[in-house]
Amino acid sequence: MTKTARSLAALALGLCISAVWFTGTAHAAGDKPKIKVAAQATSGQVFQFLAKEKGYLDDEGIDVEMVYINNGTDAFSALSSGKVDVISTYGTGGPLIQIANGQKFSIFGGYMIIGATPVFALPGTEYKGIESFRGKKIAIMRGGTPDIVLKGILHDAGFDLNKDVTFVEIKRNQDVMEAVRSGQCDFGAVSTGFEPQINESGMRIVLWPDELWPNHSCCRMLSQTEWMGTNPELLKKLLRAYLRAERDMQSPGGMDTVVKLTMKELDMPEGLVRSFVQSPHLIYETDPYKNNVVTMWKKMQSFGYIKDQTVNIDDHLNTVIYKSALDSLLAQYPDDPFFKKKLEMYNQYNL
Repeated sequence: MTKTARSLAALALGLCISAVWFTGTAHAAGDKPKIKVAAQATSGQVFQFLAKEKGYLDDEGIDVEMVYINNGTDAFSALSSGKVDVISTYGTGGPLIQIANGQKFSIFGGYMIIGATPVFALPGTEYKGIESFRGKKIAIMRGGTPDIVLKGILHDAGFDLNKDVTFVEIKRNQDVMEAVRSGQCDFGAVSTGFEPQINESGMRIVLWPDELWPNHSCCRMLSQTEWMGTNPELLKKLLRAYLRAERDMQSPGGMDTVVKLTMKELDMPEGLVRSFVQSPHLIYETDPYKNNVVTMWKKMQSFGYIKDQTVNIDDHLNTVIYKSALDSLLAQYPDDPFFKKKLEMYNQYNL
């Protein structure tokens, strides 16, 4: 081979190597970090739906994979085993029980502050106020928001939860409804999204718990504490995208967009979606609401759901990531009234 030929061959080899190297780098640079977020398919994750639709996740350079798990037990197991990174629609009380039992979970944001969890009965059942629960059987799913909020209300009203009322623990919302419909229980309390089924079954809603315990804290966003500690920037990006989605939800026509996206993502009829997405008893809220979570923790201690008094709940509440996300959006949009209002809310409910 001549010197010129050798030079050309070397140049060609170098170009091939460079092409391979640059292709690999471009592919690596194009790979977005992924967050696996669990939610219930009965209500979805509207911040995610809207953030994806609007391109906010792309703006943040992250990818979110939704994992639908329809009960808290399986969701907590998926989180503890690392099958998902974040869970978002499994109440507050359930996660607090997990933390009290030794799970290294931490709350860093919110999804709903109240979640449309009705108490219902057959039409002929007398209900004149919470005293009507005395001596009655109430069907619930243990550890869920309907269970803990109703028990908190009755406990504060002076009920002895072991003597004055009987709670019948049932595994599924559908079975809670059947227990009331069949007369096995006098009242029932179910999760978000079951109002239409209650009405269709010929039963009636007698109480919306948020009317007696406002902003009681419903679905919180949480992850493993260790994972959170190594991925704060990733969660900050997620919250930035969700905060922008929340802003859009509150703009004119925003909720109609959410309804359409939820219908599409969950394959649900419009009437069912509107029954919870636009319920006056449901408030979507990204803020961690630390103070309200602590209030629920203390109530759960008072009626015996949390027995280990040595666990410091403050060790499992992270507001720094949310505040960092909010501050960065305020720096980017200094005149935006929505983000200004969110800062006021943060100061009210977390400090």
